[in-house]
Amino acid sequence: MKEKRNKTGRNPKLDPAVFRYTVRFNEEEHNRFLAMFEKSGVYAKSVFIKAH
Repeated sequence: MKEKRNKTGRNPKLDPAVFRYTVRFNEEEHNRFLAMFEKSGVYAKSVFIKAH
């Protein structure tokens, strides 16, 4: 008789994020980004970047 094995680990996401980017801002660009982020009212910078 075969034993039923339990599945372990995380369930895979249906739409995994496989593309990743890195950006570097100078001081002027950083200040502009922060101003836009704060004006948007979004709770996280990553959510703000993905939405725009």
